[in-house]
Amino acid sequence: MRQGKFFVNNWIFGDCEIEQVFERVSKIGYDGIELVGEPGIYHGRSIVKLASVCGLKICSICGMFPGPEKDDLRALAHPEKKERKKAIEYIKRCIDLAKSVDARSVLVVPGLVGRPELFVSKDIDFKTTVDSIAEAAPYAESNKMYLTIEPINRYEVGLINSISEAIKMAKEINSPYVKIMGDTFHMQIEEPDGIPDAIRRAGKHWLYHMHAADNTRQAPGRGTMDWRKILRSLYDIDYTGVISLEPLPKGASPYDARTGKIPAEILDRELSFALEYLKLQESIVMEHL
Repeated sequence: MRQGKFFVNNWIFGDCEIEQVFERVSKIGYDGIELVGEPGIYHGRSIVKLASVCGLKICSICGMFPGPEKDDLRALAHPEKKERKKAIEYIKRCIDLAKSVDARSVLVVPGLVGRPELFVSKDIDFKTTVDSIAEAAPYAESNKMYLTIEPINRYEVGLINSISEAIKMAKEINSPYVKIMGDTFHMQIEEPDGIPDAIRRAGKHWLYHMHAADNTRQAPGRGTMDWRKILRSLYDIDYTGVISLEPLPKGASPYDARTGKIPAEILDRELSFALEYLKLQESIVMEHL
């Protein structure tokens, strides 16, 4: 058994300068950062140097679907080939960024977050997305970079909502470099047998990355999730990935975070609470293993 590694997804910092994000995360005591998947705003060497100075690692690139611009859909299931091609090229650029900062994976959402409607139908969109990711997979494999399919709850995304659906998609893509990930906030809505059992069903083979927030989308420990059971299930499958936190303070929305409306002192206080709480729960779990 090894101790868990705790990271922070930097999208919750909004438009805060990346140097400040690294300094704040390092000061709180996290192991590293998951970078927002916007390759155009980063310079790989600068990020590596900054991470080294702050004593942090980059675990992954968090693909953003859709992009920040109106016409930048990044839609893998789009009926038009030119739109799918843009989405595939976006994934490849994220792979390049991941490689340049020594990350281990790129997150892929098979849908558009905040737009739960389908393009054609669930079956057709599923097949189209499988074909699109399968087209990007050889590039991931050639760079030894994993693509992790993220299920998101039905109120935000229409295509892949559960761990089982994500595994089904990964199986059909049939690449050793396509895995899945879990997000506790979305899992508590979509996994009827609970988060720990869903983690065990996925197992070490499929589960390659985790996002963490409580059932209220606040910091772990601010809601009702049983984090000891969640952590125990990760140990049970000998999980080798990291836990990347993306909690939002009470009353804040993802849109508040993206636009930088969460005061630094409030966000940092919640991140500090979350890290202390998770490490305490982890120590209790390990004591009883």
